Amino acid sequence: MLNWSVDMKKQLLISVSGGRSSAMMARHIQTSPKYSDFEKLYVFANTGQERPETIQFLRDLVDHWGIPLVLIEGLYSNELGVGVSYKIVDFENLDMSSGPFTGAIEQLNKIKWTGVPNQATPYCSSYLKTRPIHKFATDVFGTPNYIKAIGYRFEDMPKRITISALEQKTDLIAPLLTDFEQPIPLRELNRFWNNQPFKLKINSNYGNCQLCWKKSEKNLIKSIRYGVDCIDWYRDMERKYDNRFFRNNLSIDDLISMASITNQIEVFSDEGESCFCGI
Repeated sequence: MLNWSVDMKKQLLISVSGGRSSAMMARHIQTSPKYSDFEKLYVFANTGQERPETIQFLRDLVDHWGIPLVLIEGLYSNELGVGVSYKIVDFENLDMSSGPFTGAIEQLNKIKWTGVPNQATPYCSSYLKTRPIHKFATDVFGTPNYIKAIGYRFEDMPKRITISALEQKTDLIAPLLTDFEQPIPLRELNRFWNNQPFKLKINSNYGNCQLCWKKSEKNLIKSIRYGVDCIDWYRDMERKYDNRFFRNNLSIDDLISMASITNQIEVFSDEGESCFCGI
C-alpha cells in the first residue's frame, strides 16, 4: 500500500488513454471508497489520429458509467517563447484529421529542425499528451502539484514501472498494481471487460493511434490492412521534414508495399513496444 504525503492536497488526475487498462482504472477510481475524498479530473487528450473505435469506447465510458471525462487537444504556436497549451473539445468537434499531431510537429521544428517523431526523437507523447494534460490540470487544480493516476497493469512491470519505484513517489499512483490483492494481469482485465455492458471493439494490436511508430512491423502492417485514413498525412510529413517515423528508417510507402505482400506477414519483425502514451 502506498503512502501519500499528508501535506499533499487530494487532487487526482486520471489519464484515460482510450485503452482498456486505463478505462478499468478510471472505473475503479470512480467507484472505490478509497478515492471518495479526492477531487478527481478525468482527461483524454486527442492526437487527431485516434481510431473511431477508440472514440466510441470513450463515448460508452461516459454514457454507461457516467464518468465526467474531459476531452482536450493540444494547442501549438509557431511564435517563439510560446509553449504548448490546450483547448477543451467534445465528441462532436474532435479533430479526426491529424490536426493536433501536425501542430506538435510544427512547434518542435519552429526554432531548429527536429523532424518527425520516431525512435531517435520520441517527442510525440510529451507534446500530444503530457504537456497539454499538465497545463489543463494545473489550470483546474490551481497548482502543478497533484497526483497522477496511470493505468499500468502487471505486464508493464518492470519495463515501465515497478512497485518499489511507485513507493518512492508521492505524485504518481497505479491503482491496477497496488489496490488489489495482486497486480491486475491481462487475464483479470479480460474478465473485467467480459462483465461490462460495452467493449473496445478493436484488436489491441492496432492500438489507439492508427500508425504509432512504437508498433512492430507486423502490427503496423496489420493496421494498414485493417484500414487507416492518415497515409497521405504520413507522406506529407516525411516529405516536408525529410525524415521518417518508423523503425529501421522505413517510410510509409515501405510499409504499404510490405502490407501488399500477401500471406507473408510472418517474415516481418515483431520488434516493437506496446503503444502507450502516458503522462
